[in-house]
Amino acid sequence: MSGQRTVAVYGLGNMGYLIAERIARHFPVKVSDLDRQALARAREHFDAVAIEAPDDLAGVDVVVLSLPSPAISRAVVQRIVPHLARGAVLVETSTVNPSDIQALEALLAPQGVELVDASVLAGVGQMAAGTAALAVGGSPRALDAAQAVLDAIAPRQIRFGELGAGAAAKVINNAVAHAVMVVVAEAGAMATAAGVACDQLIAMLCDAQMGIQRPLTHRYAERILEGNYAGGMPLDAARKDSVLALELAQSLGVPLFAIQGSHSVYEMAARAGYGRDDYAAVAKLWADWGKPTVPQAAG
Repeated sequence: MSGQRTVAVYGLGNMGYLIAERIARHFPVKVSDLDRQALARAREHFDAVAIEAPDDLAGVDVVVLSLPSPAISRAVVQRIVPHLARGAVLVETSTVNPSDIQALEALLAPQGVELVDASVLAGVGQMAAGTAALAVGGSPRALDAAQAVLDAIAPRQIRFGELGAGAAAKVINNAVAHAVMVVVAEAGAMATAAGVACDQLIAMLCDAQMGIQRPLTHRYAERILEGNYAGGMPLDAARKDSVLALELAQSLGVPLFAIQGSHSVYEMAARAGYGRDDYAAVAKLWADWGKPTVPQAAG
Protein backbone atom coordinates (compact mmCIF):
# COMPACT_ATOMS: atom_id res chain seq x y z
CA MET A 1 0.00 0.00 0.00
CA SER A 2 1.16 3.57 -0.71
CA GLY A 3 -0.50 5.03 2.40
CA GLN A 4 -2.34 4.24 5.60
CA ARG A 5 -5.62 5.92 4.71
CA THR A 6 -8.79 3.88 4.50
CA VAL A 7 -11.30 4.68 1.78
CA ALA A 8 -15.00 3.80 1.71
CA VAL A 9 -16.75 3.44 -1.65
CA TYR A 10 -20.53 3.60 -1.84
CA GLY A 11 -21.92 2.12 -5.03
CA LEU A 12 -20.51 -0.89 -6.88
CA GLY A 13 -22.26 -0.48 -10.19
CA ASN A 14 -20.38 -0.72 -13.46
CA MET A 15 -18.37 2.44 -12.77
CA GLY A 16 -18.26 2.29 -8.98
CA TYR A 17 -16.81 -1.20 -8.96
CA LEU A 18 -13.94 -0.10 -11.21
CA ILE A 19 -13.35 2.99 -9.08
CA ALA A 20 -13.15 0.83 -5.95
CA GLU A 21 -10.83 -1.60 -7.72
CA ARG A 22 -8.45 1.19 -8.73
CA ILE A 23 -8.44 2.71 -5.24
CA ALA A 24 -7.74 -0.72 -3.72
CA ARG A 25 -4.41 -0.83 -5.54
CA HIS A 26 -3.22 1.91 -3.20
CA PHE A 27 -5.41 1.93 -0.08
CA PRO A 28 -7.47 -0.41 2.10
CA VAL A 29 -11.06 -0.19 0.83
CA LYS A 30 -14.43 -0.65 2.48
CA VAL A 31 -17.46 -0.93 0.23
CA SER A 32 -21.24 -0.64 0.39
CA ASP A 33 -23.86 -1.73 -2.11
CA LEU A 34 -27.31 -3.31 -2.09
CA ASP A 35 -26.03 -6.06 -4.41
CA ARG A 36 -24.56 -8.79 -2.23
CA GLN A 37 -22.92 -10.42 -5.24
CA ALA A 38 -21.06 -7.20 -6.01
CA LEU A 39 -19.84 -7.08 -2.41
CA ALA A 40 -18.66 -10.67 -2.61
CA ARG A 41 -16.87 -10.03 -5.90
CA ALA A 42 -15.12 -6.98 -4.45
CA ARG A 43 -14.03 -9.00 -1.43
CA GLU A 44 -12.70 -11.79 -3.64
CA HIS A 45 -10.97 -9.64 -6.26
CA PHE A 46 -9.39 -6.86 -4.21
CA ASP A 47 -9.91 -7.69 -0.53
CA ALA A 48 -12.63 -5.09 0.04
CA VAL A 49 -14.40 -5.14 3.38
CA ALA A 50 -18.18 -4.77 3.33
CA ILE A 51 -19.69 -1.95 5.39
CA GLU A 52 -22.38 -3.59 7.47
CA ALA A 53 -22.91 -1.06 10.30
CA PRO A 54 -22.07 2.58 11.14
CA ASP A 55 -19.14 1.48 13.30
CA ASP A 56 -17.50 0.10 10.16
CA LEU A 57 -16.78 3.70 9.12
CA ALA A 58 -14.32 4.07 11.99
CA GLY A 59 -10.92 4.96 10.59
CA VAL A 60 -12.27 5.95 7.17
CA ASP A 61 -10.56 9.12 5.91
CA VAL A 62 -12.13 9.40 2.47
CA VAL A 63 -15.61 8.43 1.25
CA VAL A 64 -16.22 8.07 -2.48
CA LEU A 65 -19.75 8.06 -3.91
CA SER A 66 -20.63 6.42 -7.25
CA LEU A 67 -24.40 6.26 -7.13
CA PRO A 68 -27.30 6.28 -9.62
CA SER A 69 -29.01 9.54 -8.63
CA PRO A 70 -28.59 12.72 -6.56
CA ALA A 71 -31.38 11.60 -4.23
CA ILE A 72 -29.53 8.40 -3.41
CA SER A 73 -26.31 10.33 -2.79
CA ARG A 74 -28.13 12.61 -0.33
CA ALA A 75 -29.74 9.68 1.44
CA VAL A 76 -26.39 7.93 1.85
CA VAL A 77 -24.69 11.07 3.15
CA GLN A 78 -27.50 11.76 5.62
CA ARG A 79 -27.06 8.24 6.95
CA ILE A 80 -23.28 8.21 7.26
CA VAL A 81 -22.29 11.79 8.09
CA PRO A 82 -22.78 11.43 11.89
CA HIS A 83 -20.23 8.62 11.83
CA LEU A 84 -17.48 10.39 9.87
CA ALA A 85 -14.53 11.96 11.63
CA ARG A 86 -13.92 15.70 11.43
CA GLY A 87 -11.39 16.34 8.69
CA ALA A 88 -12.60 13.44 6.55
CA VAL A 89 -13.35 14.20 2.91
CA LEU A 90 -16.18 13.00 0.69
CA VAL A 91 -15.66 12.69 -3.08
CA GLU A 92 -18.80 12.74 -5.24
CA THR A 93 -18.04 11.03 -8.56
CA SER A 94 -21.69 10.54 -9.55
CA THR A 95 -23.21 12.67 -12.30
CA VAL A 96 -25.13 15.39 -10.45
CA ASN A 97 -25.86 19.11 -10.71
CA PRO A 98 -24.12 21.88 -8.72
CA SER A 99 -27.29 22.31 -6.63
CA ASP A 100 -26.91 18.67 -5.55
CA ILE A 101 -23.30 19.33 -4.55
CA GLN A 102 -24.45 22.31 -2.51
CA ALA A 103 -27.02 20.12 -0.76
CA LEU A 104 -24.28 17.66 0.18
CA GLU A 105 -22.08 20.49 1.43
CA ALA A 106 -24.89 21.66 3.70
CA LEU A 107 -25.00 18.18 5.26
CA LEU A 108 -21.24 17.78 5.59
CA ALA A 109 -19.97 21.20 6.64
CA PRO A 110 -21.50 21.20 10.16
CA GLN A 111 -19.67 17.93 10.81
CA GLY A 112 -16.33 19.30 9.59
CA VAL A 113 -16.23 17.00 6.56
CA GLU A 114 -14.76 18.38 3.34
CA LEU A 115 -16.35 17.84 -0.08
CA VAL A 116 -14.95 17.47 -3.60
CA ASP A 117 -16.95 16.93 -6.78
CA ALA A 118 -15.02 14.73 -9.20
CA SER A 119 -17.31 13.59 -12.01
CA VAL A 120 -15.94 10.91 -14.30
CA LEU A 121 -15.29 12.11 -17.85
CA ALA A 122 -15.20 8.68 -19.44
CA GLY A 123 -16.92 5.36 -19.82
CA VAL A 124 -16.21 2.12 -18.04
CA GLY A 125 -13.71 1.07 -20.72
CA GLN A 126 -11.52 4.08 -20.05
CA MET A 127 -11.79 3.66 -16.29
CA ALA A 128 -10.73 0.01 -16.59
CA ALA A 129 -7.82 0.98 -18.82
CA GLY A 130 -6.67 3.78 -16.54
CA THR A 131 -7.26 6.49 -19.16
CA ALA A 132 -10.30 8.17 -17.59
CA ALA A 133 -10.29 11.80 -16.51
CA LEU A 134 -12.07 13.57 -13.67
CA ALA A 135 -13.88 16.91 -13.85
CA VAL A 136 -13.01 18.37 -10.47
CA GLY A 137 -14.35 21.19 -8.35
CA GLY A 138 -13.59 22.14 -4.76
CA SER A 139 -11.52 24.28 -2.45
CA PRO A 140 -7.72 23.88 -2.46
CA ARG A 141 -7.92 22.48 1.08
CA ALA A 142 -10.47 19.82 0.14
CA LEU A 143 -8.62 18.90 -3.03
CA ASP A 144 -5.38 18.53 -1.11
CA ALA A 145 -7.09 16.21 1.37
CA ALA A 146 -8.46 14.04 -1.44
CA GLN A 147 -5.57 14.26 -3.90
CA ALA A 148 -4.03 10.84 -3.32
CA VAL A 149 -7.40 9.14 -3.78
CA LEU A 150 -8.19 11.23 -6.88
CA ASP A 151 -4.83 10.18 -8.32
CA ALA A 152 -5.67 6.54 -7.63
CA ILE A 153 -9.00 6.85 -9.46
CA ALA A 154 -7.71 8.73 -12.52
CA PRO A 155 -4.28 10.35 -12.90
CA ARG A 156 -5.74 12.95 -15.28
CA GLN A 157 -7.83 15.59 -13.53
CA ILE A 158 -9.20 18.88 -14.83
CA ARG A 159 -10.02 21.43 -12.13
CA PHE A 160 -12.84 23.61 -13.40
CA GLY A 161 -13.18 25.83 -10.35
CA GLU A 162 -14.75 25.92 -6.93
CA LEU A 163 -17.14 23.37 -5.47
CA GLY A 164 -19.77 22.32 -8.01
CA ALA A 165 -17.81 23.41 -11.09
CA GLY A 166 -16.70 19.87 -11.93
CA ALA A 167 -20.27 18.61 -11.71
CA ALA A 168 -21.47 21.42 -13.99
CA ALA A 169 -18.72 20.67 -16.52
CA LYS A 170 -19.69 16.99 -16.63
CA VAL A 171 -23.38 17.77 -17.18
CA ILE A 172 -22.48 20.25 -19.94
CA ASN A 173 -20.13 17.75 -21.57
CA ASN A 174 -22.88 15.13 -21.59
CA ALA A 175 -25.41 17.63 -22.93
CA VAL A 176 -23.14 18.44 -25.86
CA ALA A 177 -22.41 14.77 -26.57
CA HIS A 178 -26.08 13.85 -26.47
CA ALA A 179 -27.10 16.77 -28.70
CA VAL A 180 -24.34 15.99 -31.19
CA MET A 181 -25.53 12.38 -31.21
CA VAL A 182 -28.91 13.54 -32.51
CA VAL A 183 -27.27 15.81 -35.12
CA VAL A 184 -25.03 12.96 -36.28
CA ALA A 185 -27.98 10.58 -36.53
CA GLU A 186 -29.83 13.15 -38.63
CA ALA A 187 -26.75 13.68 -40.83
CA GLY A 188 -26.37 9.94 -41.31
CA ALA A 189 -30.00 9.58 -42.34
CA MET A 190 -29.64 12.42 -44.85
CA ALA A 191 -26.38 10.99 -46.21
CA THR A 192 -27.84 7.51 -46.64
CA ALA A 193 -30.92 8.86 -48.40
CA ALA A 194 -28.76 11.04 -50.67
CA GLY A 195 -26.37 8.23 -51.59
CA VAL A 196 -23.39 9.69 -49.71
CA ALA A 197 -20.89 7.08 -48.51
CA CYS A 198 -21.10 7.10 -44.72
CA ASP A 199 -17.41 6.26 -44.24
CA GLN A 200 -16.56 9.35 -46.28
CA LEU A 201 -19.10 11.37 -44.28
CA ILE A 202 -17.39 10.32 -41.05
CA ALA A 203 -13.97 11.25 -42.44
CA MET A 204 -15.27 14.67 -43.50
CA LEU A 205 -16.90 15.41 -40.15
CA CYS A 206 -13.76 14.31 -38.29
CA ASP A 207 -11.53 16.63 -40.33
CA ALA A 208 -10.18 19.47 -38.20
CA GLN A 209 -10.74 22.01 -40.98
CA MET A 210 -14.16 20.92 -42.21
CA GLY A 211 -16.02 19.02 -39.55
CA ILE A 212 -17.56 19.28 -36.14
CA GLN A 213 -14.33 20.35 -34.42
CA ARG A 214 -14.11 23.73 -36.14
CA PRO A 215 -17.11 25.38 -34.45
CA LEU A 216 -15.35 24.69 -31.14
CA THR A 217 -11.66 25.20 -31.95
CA HIS A 218 -12.10 28.18 -34.29
CA ARG A 219 -15.45 29.87 -33.85
CA TYR A 220 -15.80 29.48 -30.10
CA ALA A 221 -12.12 29.56 -29.07
CA GLU A 222 -10.94 32.21 -31.53
CA ARG A 223 -14.01 34.30 -32.22
CA ILE A 224 -16.56 34.10 -29.41
CA LEU A 225 -13.98 34.14 -26.61
CA GLU A 226 -12.27 37.11 -28.27
CA GLY A 227 -15.50 38.87 -29.26
CA ASN A 228 -14.21 38.95 -32.84
CA TYR A 229 -17.03 38.68 -35.36
CA ALA A 230 -15.44 40.64 -38.23
CA GLY A 231 -14.84 38.89 -41.54
CA GLY A 232 -15.21 35.15 -41.86
CA MET A 233 -18.32 33.42 -43.17
CA PRO A 234 -21.28 35.80 -42.78
CA LEU A 235 -24.19 34.65 -40.68
CA ASP A 236 -26.48 35.31 -43.65
CA ALA A 237 -24.48 32.78 -45.67
CA ALA A 238 -24.68 30.22 -42.87
CA ARG A 239 -28.42 30.80 -42.65
CA LYS A 240 -28.69 30.22 -46.43
CA ASP A 241 -26.78 26.94 -46.07
CA SER A 242 -29.07 25.92 -43.24
CA VAL A 243 -32.07 26.53 -45.50
CA LEU A 244 -30.46 24.29 -48.13
CA ALA A 245 -30.03 21.53 -45.55
CA LEU A 246 -33.68 21.77 -44.56
CA GLU A 247 -34.72 21.65 -48.21
CA LEU A 248 -32.52 18.62 -48.85
CA ALA A 249 -33.97 16.77 -45.85
CA GLN A 250 -37.51 17.60 -46.96
CA SER A 251 -36.83 16.39 -50.51
CA LEU A 252 -35.42 13.14 -49.12
CA GLY A 253 -38.24 12.67 -46.62
CA VAL A 254 -35.82 12.71 -43.66
CA PRO A 255 -37.26 14.11 -40.39
CA LEU A 256 -35.03 16.67 -38.64
CA PHE A 257 -35.19 17.82 -35.04
CA ALA A 258 -31.85 19.19 -33.80
CA ILE A 259 -30.84 20.67 -37.17
CA GLN A 260 -34.32 22.16 -37.59
CA GLY A 261 -34.12 23.66 -34.11
CA SER A 262 -30.69 25.16 -34.69
CA HIS A 263 -31.95 26.86 -37.86
CA SER A 264 -34.33 28.90 -35.71
CA VAL A 265 -31.33 30.45 -33.96
CA TYR A 266 -29.89 31.63 -37.27
CA GLU A 267 -33.24 33.17 -38.16
CA MET A 268 -33.33 35.04 -34.83
CA ALA A 269 -29.73 36.22 -35.20
CA ALA A 270 -30.42 37.51 -38.70
CA ARG A 271 -33.48 39.39 -37.45
CA ALA A 272 -31.31 40.83 -34.63
CA GLY A 273 -29.08 42.45 -37.26
CA TYR A 274 -26.09 40.13 -37.12
CA GLY A 275 -26.33 38.90 -40.71
CA ARG A 276 -23.05 40.47 -41.90
CA ASP A 277 -21.04 39.26 -38.88
CA ASP A 278 -19.23 35.94 -38.83
CA TYR A 279 -21.79 33.29 -38.06
CA ALA A 280 -20.29 32.76 -34.61
CA ALA A 281 -22.36 35.86 -33.85
CA VAL A 282 -25.25 33.57 -32.96
CA ALA A 283 -23.60 33.71 -29.51
CA LYS A 284 -24.55 37.38 -29.26
CA LEU A 285 -28.17 36.34 -28.79
CA TRP A 286 -27.42 34.87 -25.37
CA ALA A 287 -25.75 38.12 -24.31
CA ASP A 288 -28.84 39.97 -25.55
CA TRP A 289 -30.92 37.69 -23.34
CA GLY A 290 -28.71 38.44 -20.33
CA LYS A 291 -26.91 35.06 -20.43
CA PRO A 292 -23.59 35.68 -22.23
CA THR A 293 -21.62 32.68 -23.46
CA VAL A 294 -18.36 34.10 -22.05
CA PRO A 295 -17.68 36.25 -18.95
CA GLN A 296 -18.17 39.95 -19.62
CA ALA A 297 -15.51 42.53 -18.77
CA ALA A 298 -16.23 44.69 -15.75
CA GLY A 299 -17.56 48.15 -16.52
